Amino acid sequence: MLQARLDSRGPGPRRDRISAAPEPNGGFPASRGRLGTVCVLGGCDLLGGLAGFALMYPFLGWLLAGVLVLAVLASLPLGPGGYHWRAVPSFLDDALGICVRVGLMALLAVGVFVLAHDSVGARQVMIGSLLLLGAMLVFRAVGLIVLGQVRKRGMALMNALIIGCQGEGARVTDALLGTPEYGVRIAGFVEDVPRPEHGERMPIRVLGDLEHTPELVHRFGIELVLVTFTMRSASELVPVLRELTSARCEVYYVPRLFEMVHRPAYAQLVAGVVLARLRRATFRSIGWRCKRVLDPLLAGLGLVVLSPVLGVLALAVRIEGGPGVLFKQWRIGLNGQPFLLYKFRSLKPAGEEDERRWNIEGDARIGPVGRFIRKTSLDELPQLVNVVRGEMSLVGPRPERPQYVEQFSQSVPGYRQRHRVPVGCTGYAVTQGLKGDTSIADRARFDNLYADSWSLWLDVKIVLQTVRQLLWPR
Repeated sequence: MLQARLDSRGPGPRRDRISAAPEPNGGFPASRGRLGTVCVLGGCDLLGGLAGFALMYPFLGWLLAGVLVLAVLASLPLGPGGYHWRAVPSFLDDALGICVRVGLMALLAVGVFVLAHDSVGARQVMIGSLLLLGAMLVFRAVGLIVLGQVRKRGMALMNALIIGCQGEGARVTDALLGTPEYGVRIAGFVEDVPRPEHGERMPIRVLGDLEHTPELVHRFGIELVLVTFTMRSASELVPVLRELTSARCEVYYVPRLFEMVHRPAYAQLVAGVVLARLRRATFRSIGWRCKRVLDPLLAGLGLVVLSPVLGVLALAVRIEGGPGVLFKQWRIGLNGQPFLLYKFRSLKPAGEEDERRWNIEGDARIGPVGRFIRKTSLDELPQLVNVVRGEMSLVGPRPERPQYVEQFSQSVPGYRQRHRVPVGCTGYAVTQGLKGDTSIADRARFDNLYADSWSLWLDVKIVLQTVRQLLWPR
């Protein structure tokens, strides 16, 4: 067993290394697991949809039958029964998901006929939906059988990297090596343990230390990263896993107290070890694409609706501070890209002093207008222009000046990772009262929490909380 081989090696000094790879993928076979799964299951689902369409056509006609089939097929890649990696695909689990999808589509169609007082049409939809459901279930069963046989023959395997080779890591590895039906080809371990210089050869290589993980994922074409218990702390592991958001790989991890954890959706069970799926990168979701489309549209609409307010503010700033209504300053945005941020000027400039100072509260140059627009955050309204230009989002981590980004990236854990998502006019940290002279570490923590748990509803909540703070400050 792999665990016995590891235990027999004895202690040794830690080494900083990464296995040499003189050729692409380090001489490791290219990973085709995800593509193979999509081709097999997706192809069978498509055949099931076509068969269902042929069965439904006499009852519903080509238009309604086609709409129902397309709606069901479009939803199949999503959810626990989708085309992501599954150690042991279950027909019963998939059947439940397919029944729910077909049932929802049928319920909507039946509802339309009921509202139109067409009982015959509603009955035909129910019959057609049952025929579609039967066809989809038959072809999904065929797809799972074919996928199992393809994996058994060493095809459609996902290249995997295992972080941690002790305890649960060794158990999972032994199971994956002995069961090709899991659909995994292990490239190696990532762990801070020495490799044996002599004696029994390990069946799996230790490729490098934790810091080398992103490079190894790229070098070996890794599609699957399995995180087990390692000798590294969570504070060291989390930044590395966040680096993997730009890689097209799935990440599963062993939860603490996994023996007692209720098995969540997307979780897999390998050798009695629960592998929970890490949420896919925010920017890979459909909701994120919707956000990137809505941001400039809503910002442009805001500029039009608020144009009278912007005009009054610009006039007030001009009267109080003289020429130069807008204040322009370089800030750091998505992926560390600099951009020119716009604000209403709230104080008279004095050379480059405003560039060097962290906080200008209490500055004698701030007049009544400047103090008011800063307190109410009305000086931030011109940033809607930055949103329209795609440099900012309505919601996201607040942008900072380049010199402070460089300083905080070196001294504050997780600060650099906050730039994985676009900066915003307001953000999660702002709603927690973290602005001005507050903890930078706390800001980075909430900004990364926003990036890791983003949803459209979270954006709505942050906007509403920001409005509440402006109208009824604590």
